[in-house]
Amino acid sequence: MIESLLKDFRFGVRTLLKRPGSSIISVLAFGLGIGLCTTVFSLVYGVFGRGLGVPDADELFLVHRTNPSENIEEMRVPQHDFYDWRDQQQSFEGLAGYATGTVNVSGTEGPERLQGAFVTANVFDLLQVRPVIGSGFRQGDDAPGAPLTVILGHDVWETRHNSDSAIVGQIVKVNGEQATVLGVMPDGFMFPADQEIWVARRDLRAELEERGDGGWYNVFGRLKDGVTRDQAELEFATITTRLAQQYPESNEGVGAVFETFVEDSAGDDLIAVFGAMQIATLFVLLIACANVANLLLARATLRTKEAALRSALGATTYRVVSPFFAEAVILTLAGSVLGIAIAFYGVALFDSATQGVGKPYFMTFAVDLPVLVFVLVISAITALVSGAAPAYQISKTDVNAIIKDEARGSSRAQGGNLSKVLVIGEIALSCALLVGAGLMTRSIVNLNNYDFAFEAENVFTARVGLFETDYPDRTSRERFFSDLLLRLRGLPGGQAAALSSGIPPGGSGATRFAIEGETYATDQDYPRSATNTITPGFFDTFGIEVSRGRDFMEQDEVDALPVTIVSTRFAERFFPGEDPIGRRIREGTSDSEEDWKSIIGVVPNLAEIEWAGGNDLDPTLYYVPAKQRDARFLSISVRTGGGDPLTITSSVREAVRAVDPDLPIYNVLTAQGVWEEDTWFFQVFGTLFIVFGLAALFMASIGLYGVLSFSVNRRVQEMGIRMALGAQSRDVIRLILRQGTFQLGIGLAVGLVMAFGLSNIIGILMFNVEPRDPMVFGTIVLVISVVGILASIIPARRATSVDPIEALRHE
Repeated sequence: MIESLLKDFRFGVRTLLKRPGSSIISVLAFGLGIGLCTTVFSLVYGVFGRGLGVPDADELFLVHRTNPSENIEEMRVPQHDFYDWRDQQQSFEGLAGYATGTVNVSGTEGPERLQGAFVTANVFDLLQVRPVIGSGFRQGDDAPGAPLTVILGHDVWETRHNSDSAIVGQIVKVNGEQATVLGVMPDGFMFPADQEIWVARRDLRAELEERGDGGWYNVFGRLKDGVTRDQAELEFATITTRLAQQYPESNEGVGAVFETFVEDSAGDDLIAVFGAMQIATLFVLLIACANVANLLLARATLRTKEAALRSALGATTYRVVSPFFAEAVILTLAGSVLGIAIAFYGVALFDSATQGVGKPYFMTFAVDLPVLVFVLVISAITALVSGAAPAYQISKTDVNAIIKDEARGSSRAQGGNLSKVLVIGEIALSCALLVGAGLMTRSIVNLNNYDFAFEAENVFTARVGLFETDYPDRTSRERFFSDLLLRLRGLPGGQAAALSSGIPPGGSGATRFAIEGETYATDQDYPRSATNTITPGFFDTFGIEVSRGRDFMEQDEVDALPVTIVSTRFAERFFPGEDPIGRRIREGTSDSEEDWKSIIGVVPNLAEIEWAGGNDLDPTLYYVPAKQRDARFLSISVRTGGGDPLTITSSVREAVRAVDPDLPIYNVLTAQGVWEEDTWFFQVFGTLFIVFGLAALFMASIGLYGVLSFSVNRRVQEMGIRMALGAQSRDVIRLILRQGTFQLGIGLAVGLVMAFGLSNIIGILMFNVEPRDPMVFGTIVLVISVVGILASIIPARRATSVDPIEALRHE
């Protein structure tokens, strides 16, 4: 058995080497198919398969609040609910809470801004992860009024503290408050996302005026042994119902919903994106299989006499078809090696492109053992699928007919119909993928050619944040920002400067508001808009002119008339056909106590995507003077005269330190860089789909050419007879083209139907592109038609060069 298999493999290698051109193309097709499929599987596994990286992570569940009556699927948990849940539940070993945010750390090493988490003292106990140096948080570290304690991430310990183990027990300043360092976490641990420092968060319930006012947590727990998720959810339904009865004002309609950390990090959008990508790569792999199957079908047709003689001499069906499977396996193995190389390169590129975009630490992308196992499985399936077509064709051959009529048996295109079906499938799959690639191309072009309504290239941006310890009241915060803005406006090389809560083209979040004179049936009916808190000079910094009304002035202070400036889109949507100047809006819904703000100006549309509002591609935006909001975190913007705006980074840092030596700046980028960072999702995933489409077009073109070329070679005698009897070259070309265009037409029709479905799935990846853009669909049909016709013309022209005498001599 093994000896016969080895013989088949040796024979297969010799057979494939006799036709190196087609063999190389087959290996390349398999390499592309397996490589792209493996790359996407690596990404999918990195997002969904690796888990949280802590012991028994499948026992950990996030517990969110939910309020279906207000269409709120999930929300964070206030401290009152957290402690009630913790005390009343029996399903978990314990509940822990955390909130993420940036942390100001200062000391002898200077000020620095770190990604942090504010946690309950039991968080690492539930995660079952211990510090490598020092201890974890102790019981009581999160009690009311407890001394502040922190634990450092491994990277911070290495870079900021030079891996000094004596850091344990030392005092550092955290958000303006003295804190004791308790320990250092293991290398690579950055729970829950990309945190670098953990701060014990005190119980603030006694300081809150009303239940649910603040102290928000993300809550998670570890299930006890023998307790299922369904049992825990049932218990929490009982607890939340009880709390709703006890505290109807804050808890009415509030329930609890469970989620794993992976589910929470991925989200529905990412699941849909990766699902579409996996489908796309499956299409590419199927095209590769169809290509190789067509190659093997062609060879099987040429070897029908050989197979018939083997069968007549008593060979079993297995022995007859095994050489064809051997060839498929050899091609698949060679393609797998190439595919793994492509996957290593593709995964490395994707990992590099997604650095610094906020993905959780446990989402890592690599070609390792689980991925290689996938390659092994997918390669085996690929070989089986590719070898099945010729094996089936040979197994149903009429042995007697072939032996009786050698000439006819050798000339009859036994695999013709199956081969045509495979080509039609290739064209259909390629059409669907190319439409997706076309939409992605247009999306990326839109991004790269986005016509900003403001100055983006020469603007430096950074962010700064204040904390109550050093800035306990609104007056002290306003004084800091006023002093800072004065220094920024005097920087060498700076032409204008401003502070704002958000950097164009986005706002800084979305909120509901009321228009004076309008009525709303429910809170959900109140309109919603992005908003931005800005200082005077903001529009000048970004080269924007107020199109109607006036700009903010220094006199627009907290005690002055509340005012706002709105975008053109805001004015057109909410005040159609009328002048919005003088109209008033109020932030909040039915229970709002905010002041009415008078609209004093209209500016061009700056926001193209309202990131905080769910990727709204047609957002509205309104602006509020910084002095009329109690701002704590603001972005710095400085317009420079030219060159690289980041060259003034040290000057801006010194300007901040001149006002407060313990305050760092962070998120240092140009305005163009902010846009690129916000749109990486479109760029990276869009590029992947373009690669899928080009690979599909290449393989489909090769497949169509291969089938028609083989058909011409098999019909040399027929062509010679036709031309001997007076047929013209154009008649022969028309005959071959008819076969090619028939397959092309059916493939395109099926492919367009598939493309309509795929375009809806990948719509989330598109920037300002209609999922069914007629120009894209029409262009792809034209491209495939041209490529298909060219693939048909080449063998057709070769057929016309046949010498009728030479063709008849084959008889």
